[in-house]
Amino acid sequence: MGRYSLMALASFRSIRVHMAVFAVSTAMLAMSACSATPATTPTTSPPPTSPPTTSPPAAQPGPNDTSGTCSPLGLTAASVPPRQANSPTPAESLTPQQAAAKASTAFVYALIDPTVPGGPGSVPVVVTSLDPTGRPEIHSILTANVAQARHEVEAISTESVAKGQQVVSVEPESELHAVGSAVTNDPYRGSQWSLTQLDFESTWSTGNGSGVCVGVVDSGIALNHPDLAGKVAASADWTGEGVSSYGNHATHVAGIIAATPNNSQGIVGAAPGVTLLNAKALSAALGEGTTSGVAQAIVWAVDNGARVINTSIGGSSGSSALLQAINYAQAHDVVVIASGGNEGLKGNSSSWPAAYDWPIATASIADTGALSPFSTQASYIDVAAPGSSILSTLTSNRYGYMSGTSMAAPHVAALAALARAAHPSESATQIRSRIESTVTDSGSAGWDSSFGWGVISPSAAVG
Repeated sequence: MGRYSLMALASFRSIRVHMAVFAVSTAMLAMSACSATPATTPTTSPPPTSPPTTSPPAAQPGPNDTSGTCSPLGLTAASVPPRQANSPTPAESLTPQQAAAKASTAFVYALIDPTVPGGPGSVPVVVTSLDPTGRPEIHSILTANVAQARHEVEAISTESVAKGQQVVSVEPESELHAVGSAVTNDPYRGSQWSLTQLDFESTWSTGNGSGVCVGVVDSGIALNHPDLAGKVAASADWTGEGVSSYGNHATHVAGIIAATPNNSQGIVGAAPGVTLLNAKALSAALGEGTTSGVAQAIVWAVDNGARVINTSIGGSSGSSALLQAINYAQAHDVVVIASGGNEGLKGNSSSWPAAYDWPIATASIADTGALSPFSTQASYIDVAAPGSSILSTLTSNRYGYMSGTSMAAPHVAALAALARAAHPSESATQIRSRIESTVTDSGSAGWDSSFGWGVISPSAAVG
């Protein structure tokens, strides 16, 4: 079984990247930022002392969702068949005995791989099962030896089968990483070249994303930033830090999507009317988490009403837990956007979840329209969007520039939200088609591995 690791696709110079084998690296630039007025220091929590929980934590409601935009799925809604034509491929079904056998392999791989969290006496193994509606249930357990791994996995699998669930995978746990970069310090709209060159603001006459819930699976949004205050409907954490600890990376992504306009504070989001879900699956400072945490965060976002999910995250091999979460989002008509990868200067190795079929895999362009040098060129790239030197929100009420396909993806997430608001009866598949068929062709004619189908065109996609 291959090792799987993820990271948010931009990088801070201070980030410690310690993946031994499968690391997604990024362009690294010096960071500078400026503070909003008044500036405050965000509250932080100490690093986790225990592994993440194996079931979704209780959501912490935000102050601004009186409209019910991010409403949890009811039992009836959760069982509604998918509307889109492209249903996920059925997963393999394991008996408890087969699951126990796979636990042996997973334990050995986890024990010998130095990048897997835990160690001798506490080796993490992940079991993923699906309920009759296709909702993933993900268990992350710590085991001391092969016998214990087999016993606990068989017990979990037996219980899952008894509840009518389908056990689909047993695999090692994996780490996830978030990083970011910044280059200048002008915090205002005039410095947002992506909004100047693309016509996001012209679409607001027909709707600015109001009524659409967008899940941000990342390192935690700074809820008290003046440009993001009141934007988050609910938060949940899979890192053990709590949602009062938040990261620059997630805050930057959230600002690109939803920063408040006309408030005399900093910048403007591309879809400022949306409501956000803060799904914190990566640690705030180092941007590290687990595959199971990210998978659970995606499921939680779907369950809590997300119509669009942004995953500015990438890794170098697949994971069944993550794939089942992506499939769950697809089955519930949720548009998923993923960073295409930052390996353009390092061999263009593939990145997941972008390499899966369902997410809209996004490449990065610079303000010249050229492909960003770091942007991965690959067969799975769908579209391109601004990702070099993007100005957005940071923690401590600051603003700064970051570069990466992490910054390109939220531009596409914002466009998906605008399109869903303008065309509420259309399925996620139709929204994907709108975005991909209305691009401005770049690079070679038609699809190519650098720009995909081309650079997004907001007014054409929304109109």
